[in-house]
Amino acid sequence: MKFTFNPRILRHLGYELITSDEIAITELIKNSYDAGAENVYIQFLSSLDEFDQKRSKALLSENLLKKIKSLNPYGIVVIEDDGKGMSYDILKKGFFEVGSTLKKEEKRDSNLDDENVILGDKGIGRLAAQRIAPTLIVETLEEDKNTVHMVEVNWAEFINSNEFEAPEWEEKTLSKKGYTRLWLIGDATSEIIFEKYAENKEIFEIDLFGNKGESLGNKLIVKSDLQTALGFLYSPFEESRSVINIDISVNGEGVLLDFNYQALGVAESIHSFKSLLIFDEEGNPADLKFDLKMVIRPWFLERIHHRELGNVLYQDWKRSPAEYQKLYDKYQDEYNMNLSQSFLLSEAVRKWKKKSPDLNTKNFIDSLLKLAPIEGKIYSFKRDNTLMSMARKSAVENGYIDSQIRVNYDIRPFLDTNNGIKLYRNSFRIATIGNRDNDWLELQQKRTSGQQFYRFELGNVVGFIKINDKKQEFIYETSSREHLTQNVYAESLRITLNEILEIFSPNFSKLAVELTKRFLSLEPGWIPENTDEEIQHEVDKAKEIFESAKRNIAAIHAAITAVKDNIDLDSEEKIASVKRVFEKLVPITLNFEQNIDDTTRSLRSANQLLEVAKQEQVRIKTEAYNNYKLMANGLVTEIITHELHSLLSSSEEEERKYDEHFRFLEKYFLENELYEINKEHFLPVKKKFEHLFKKMGDLDKFYSFLDKTFIKSEGNRALVPTDVKDELDVIIDRFKFRLKRHKVNVDVSSVTNIWEVPKGALLHVFYNLIDNSIYWIRQRQKISKSNNKYLRSQPDSIVIRSTSPNTLQFYDSGTGILDKYQHVLFNELVSGKEDGRGMGLYIVRQFLKSFGGDIELLPMRNEYGNRYIFEIRLNQQHTEDNE
Repeated sequence: MKFTFNPRILRHLGYELITSDEIAITELIKNSYDAGAENVYIQFLSSLDEFDQKRSKALLSENLLKKIKSLNPYGIVVIEDDGKGMSYDILKKGFFEVGSTLKKEEKRDSNLDDENVILGDKGIGRLAAQRIAPTLIVETLEEDKNTVHMVEVNWAEFINSNEFEAPEWEEKTLSKKGYTRLWLIGDATSEIIFEKYAENKEIFEIDLFGNKGESLGNKLIVKSDLQTALGFLYSPFEESRSVINIDISVNGEGVLLDFNYQALGVAESIHSFKSLLIFDEEGNPADLKFDLKMVIRPWFLERIHHRELGNVLYQDWKRSPAEYQKLYDKYQDEYNMNLSQSFLLSEAVRKWKKKSPDLNTKNFIDSLLKLAPIEGKIYSFKRDNTLMSMARKSAVENGYIDSQIRVNYDIRPFLDTNNGIKLYRNSFRIATIGNRDNDWLELQQKRTSGQQFYRFELGNVVGFIKINDKKQEFIYETSSREHLTQNVYAESLRITLNEILEIFSPNFSKLAVELTKRFLSLEPGWIPENTDEEIQHEVDKAKEIFESAKRNIAAIHAAITAVKDNIDLDSEEKIASVKRVFEKLVPITLNFEQNIDDTTRSLRSANQLLEVAKQEQVRIKTEAYNNYKLMANGLVTEIITHELHSLLSSSEEEERKYDEHFRFLEKYFLENELYEINKEHFLPVKKKFEHLFKKMGDLDKFYSFLDKTFIKSEGNRALVPTDVKDELDVIIDRFKFRLKRHKVNVDVSSVTNIWEVPKGALLHVFYNLIDNSIYWIRQRQKISKSNNKYLRSQPDSIVIRSTSPNTLQFYDSGTGILDKYQHVLFNELVSGKEDGRGMGLYIVRQFLKSFGGDIELLPMRNEYGNRYIFEIRLNQQHTEDNE
């Protein structure tokens, strides 16, 4: 047996798999790329008379004109290129053979560069022509030949009959310049619906974002879906925008096909990555180094400043675009250092295997090496008109876009047309991957997995991912052109991009916000604060105004009484008396005016204090939310700990009984000379059981340690005098095995402080700090094995010393704090550890603040160039007894 094929397969491959007319047209244009064309002319014609010869490089023959007219066209689409054209054999094998391998052979036999990539692969793209029209006429002239070959394809005839052969003919020509021209012709039953591709509408001057300006009258224009499909066919993100010119016209009227690259200039942030090949000693690619970074613009800082101030305060405290640029320049090194990251693929894969256990490390790395170099860039925007107005103004004033371009502030038309992250093979688009309705990177799904405010939003990003696969050997699109065919290369790319995007968003995005908030707080006069003195001053001023108003009212009341007593003015004395009253009212009137002015100023000042208080309330609510989450986690921990204690207690009571059982069994084995069973089976079980009970004993001690930190009804919320050194001794005892194993000494000899703190509070604080110190000392010890810079002649140590009754300093011989963490160290979800949760130091600071303490990283640096000393302060009065 062998397979047979019903000609209806042509309809399945060309009409049903190709899901849109825009894709169909791009499929046909890909053939022009592959033919080496410099120009492609697309003419949408309501009749043959509208054909524009100026947009054609080849004259129309009389025979062809008669043929087309005889078909009584109901609309025509002409796609013509100035490529190398086709010989008769190529036309037959390459165009009319379904699933032709001609282009695969051409890829195999050619040397391709980034600007000369063969796009065709499956040998079915030209079948898409049947989506557009029921009849196709192919007209082609091979370069340097003089015979034009023409074939008429009636798709219905082909689909309904195995025996049908397309009519063909040829003509001689004097021209020897190669070309191919496709005539897609509608008929009465399947006319070409122009409304799919173009519409007659009023045309306006268009700004950077596609917003309307002055009316230019009514014109027929190509719809945005087709313009977008063609505009992204060759990457508009490249410095040289395209290697081929695409000219579109409707009934002879030209239509601009252009991706407005300048609009990218108002993106508020740009995330980008590139891969670098790492070669082994023999010069073969062995690994990939990925460099990631995020760049922000000055209007990003302004947006965060606006958010921190609120709408009311922002009007009074906002700065000029130049000042935000200046602020960004001041901290640019810190931004660059924090918002960048590099990793080796071989090292990263070991971590990724935890999420994907079936991942084969060697196959994974080999797959990506074949796609390298890999790079990408994602531009993020804000749709809100107020924020876009802010962005555009700043972009113009700071030179990010041309100041001559007239721009309104609605970016939505631009984003609606162009959003998404497109996938490119070298510089050429892979199918429709990354269209606005094609969320191949699952950006929207990721927004439901937590920290959604810091994640990419599909509708607000424009970007690209670019791989190297010139000959289409590794990454394939499905026949529908909507998805990637699943294989080890596509899966390896998907996993890598997901991990990179997770670093970008939420990690980099959240860090950029936190850094900006930190830098704003460091700048005097950028974030208003309510001090006790300012509030008291306003209260005192209000009292003065109130007292002055009372005095003025009393004086006016006395004046009114005097006037009332002399109201008839029937004597000189009464007249004189009323005059004296009015003379006294003059300064009172002035006082009233001053009083009103003072009241107005006081109200403004009070209103600002109130707005500052409101913004502080927002921050307090956020902190309270975080604290409630921590309390909930703590409650779960406490419940688990109590359950564990219950288990440990019952185990201790039964230990003696189990010991009796073990002695009985051991005696039995020995008395019956079952020495082998005793040695090989019984004794290992007994030893493991004894080890388990020892660990349970350690856990019981740990419970006793934790129990001191739990809040109980007897009131350990109150501040109690606490000997800091005693608390430290308890913690050091808890860590004694780890300290001994890693040869770390702890020096607390200078600590004499007595602090009033909640019961067990210092156990929380110093347990976290010492635990961190042991980890980073251990990291330095590991690094020192390959880097002599980190070797130490002295033993490793943790030092806690008293510098005043209210202050302790804490430092160790570890690596210190890397510069990239120094501004965000105490923020939630920030960790330098490989699997750290990033909550420890955040909890430490919040806890200290709750009873008047604080912790700060001092500017002094260790021998490795990193800051390393923490200062812990407690704001409380000390009596002589305490001192």
